[in-house]
Amino acid sequence: MSFIIGIFLFSNTWPAIAFAWTITICVLLVFLSNKSFMFREWVLFLYSVNYLLAPAITYFLEGDKIRYGMKIPANYYFSLAFPGILMFTLGIYSIRTKLFSPSVSKVKLSSVVNEYFLMRVTIVCVIVNLISKLVPGEIAFLLYLLSLVRFVGAFALFSLNPKKYWWVVFCILLFEMATGFLKGMYHDAVMWVIFFALYIAYTFKPNVNVKMIGLLGLVFFILFVQSIKGIYRNEVWSGEKDANFETVAEIGMRINENGELSDETNLLSTLNRANQAWILASTIENMDRHGDFQGLTIVSKYFEAAILPRILSPDKIKSGSRDIFNKFSGHTINEGTSMGLGIFADGYVAFGSWGVYVFGFGFGLLFSLSFKLIERWTRISAFYVLFLFPLLNYAVRPDCELQTVVNHIVKGFLLYGFLVYLTQKRFTLGSSDNNRKFVQLKQITQFPDSTSTKF
Repeated sequence: MSFIIGIFLFSNTWPAIAFAWTITICVLLVFLSNKSFMFREWVLFLYSVNYLLAPAITYFLEGDKIRYGMKIPANYYFSLAFPGILMFTLGIYSIRTKLFSPSVSKVKLSSVVNEYFLMRVTIVCVIVNLISKLVPGEIAFLLYLLSLVRFVGAFALFSLNPKKYWWVVFCILLFEMATGFLKGMYHDAVMWVIFFALYIAYTFKPNVNVKMIGLLGLVFFILFVQSIKGIYRNEVWSGEKDANFETVAEIGMRINENGELSDETNLLSTLNRANQAWILASTIENMDRHGDFQGLTIVSKYFEAAILPRILSPDKIKSGSRDIFNKFSGHTINEGTSMGLGIFADGYVAFGSWGVYVFGFGFGLLFSLSFKLIERWTRISAFYVLFLFPLLNYAVRPDCELQTVVNHIVKGFLLYGFLVYLTQKRFTLGSSDNNRKFVQLKQITQFPDSTSTKF
């Protein structure tokens, strides 16, 4: 059905396939999120929107409406991008895992005996987040990773007692949105709101009507953020206005009064922002002209930057470096602008069209391996499924540099694995200490029977 609608909209087979694929994943997200923790499907949806749906619309519109045009013909682009997405999908499902059917009751049981500990951790991690902004270098990045545990604590407390701890999640997400608005950088705030929605959908199992309302609210939230972002950056970064909430509120009121939230300009701006494919198309066009394919040279530099500390590799690539993008994308970005090639463009730089397929599968496999390692943590305690969010919150973003993603995952596994080691006795349900706590707590209230859960 979605393919027929796609043919009607685009009158072309490839864009229709791109539309049908993306809409199908969206439908699965809405209708199956009560039965499964739909993290993989969310990843696929994001990549499909960026590499399939957005370019399909871009090719359809063309002309002056598109800021970032596609430099290669549609058939050529989709003949590379769609198989790349298929290989990515194959990779992300290549290793069987039970991670996405976690026992909610066991997560709650692990949380209830650590209720005040989780509150302290959440508060400390907010403070660590503030400190990380004052510390230079790789230590700052490790502190940043540690500070993300505030979301683990907040989500666990909310699932334990929504009426008591709703304000914790609200304050944590509000803090994230506030800092994002002041910086003019909104990716983290939007992503964590969506992560929370995915977790709530699986934990509390709302009906379809509630999900549709939430989805509609999310769309308006993204459009609102997108409408503010460009104006805010222009006025603040130029020095015309101060970076404060008064400026954000003023711009928001101005947009609301002028009806700019859903006008054509904002919709096209949102489309352009979601079209990571224009970088892939530009890279393909540039590499086809010059033929300077790199093999694994660039990728080896990425892994060197992720694994080796700067003291052992002082010349390693810096996160956010523009050199690789400027050299291979066919575009030049200035200081203050950050763009990444993306996994498929990195693959094309390495081996041409085969690189798109190989890198797509390899990147999906990296996700699968990450899922399997986190599953091993959940054998200690189902609670550790929540570390999925901070560990992979960069990898899910199609616009992130491969170097940043690898760096985040490698250091994240080291840090969070160490935290699991330190806290395993605290969160293991069968430990003598926790059994004693349960005996004390059951005298006050009732808790779900841990023997009836399935993880």
